Amino acid sequence: MRRIDSHTHVDAGRPEVLLARAREQFGYEKIGVMGIPCSNGPLNNLECLRVKALAPDYAYVYGGMVYSGLSKPDARDHEKQLMLLMDAGFDGWKLLESKPSCYRRLQLPLDGEVYERAFALAEAEQIPVTWHAGDPATFWSAETAPRFAVENGWLCVGEGFPTLAEIYRQVEEVLARHPRLRASLAHLYFTSDDRPHAERLLDTFERLSLDLTPGNEMYVDFMKDPDGWRAFFRKYRDRLVFGTDMTDEDVDIVFGGASTSFDLVTNTLAGSEPFRVWEISGQGLGLEEEVLRKVFAENFARIVPPAPKPISKSGLNAYAEWIQPHLTKEQRRSCEDMLREMIG
Repeated sequence: MRRIDSHTHVDAGRPEVLLARAREQFGYEKIGVMGIPCSNGPLNNLECLRVKALAPDYAYVYGGMVYSGLSKPDARDHEKQLMLLMDAGFDGWKLLESKPSCYRRLQLPLDGEVYERAFALAEAEQIPVTWHAGDPATFWSAETAPRFAVENGWLCVGEGFPTLAEIYRQVEEVLARHPRLRASLAHLYFTSDDRPHAERLLDTFERLSLDLTPGNEMYVDFMKDPDGWRAFFRKYRDRLVFGTDMTDEDVDIVFGGASTSFDLVTNTLAGSEPFRVWEISGQGLGLEEEVLRKVFAENFARIVPPAPKPISKSGLNAYAEWIQPHLTKEQRRSCEDMLREMIG
């Protein structure tokens, strides 16, 4: 069966490792690579674009906004960044700013004026958006947060953290303002413990998708109510997108390795027998082939163009020129090295 992993990352600067895993280990038809400079540093967009430089017809690359201490971003700055990314050859926009740990640092409401022009541009130009909004509800309590969340600074306790309800309010306000936005909310919008919320969302916003990139809680919740989730997958089979969060790192923060996420998703959705993956035991939902074909490949293929955009030499040079003031001297050297690698 065809598989396109819509949600991968370059965290260690090794695009060749990500490509080898995607092609040789998992046999993906294509991949989506998500740049997250607000978490991985200002060069992460270019690090992700290196995947496309190595495999132009294989990798769709989404870029994120770069932030620095030079000045507070404004609406025109964000709009310009998005335009520069698209002109350079990026295929979409990746948002991580409403992950609570990022939100705490930036303190920029997603429904505020800073993002408004960029969202309007994305809607008008039909730029695909993958949006991490929130975190599992368990992260808001030291008693329920998993150890990996605490170790990575994702425990949402302390001054400056938004509530999950506030994140949801902001996101859904943006979606209401921009009903034609081609957005995919990552990790099922962290609603695996509240399926009616996911259903209301998909019923309200007809262009919205949810991606199935797993967290530690999500697939456990699926298996707690197999009949309810089977019905959900069947009803919304055109709106759900496969992803794994696979990176070029040797160790996965949550699951330990890339194969664990793949096995968890595949066994839960496609299998029908009892299984154990990582620390999770359960029985697969045994979804029908028609549903699986859409989830594993067809839905993401419908969101993006038939082929990834080519890298533009002039566009990439313009983006690199814009980013220079945000870089240290060492980062500028790395930027120059990546430009030579990608466009000579």
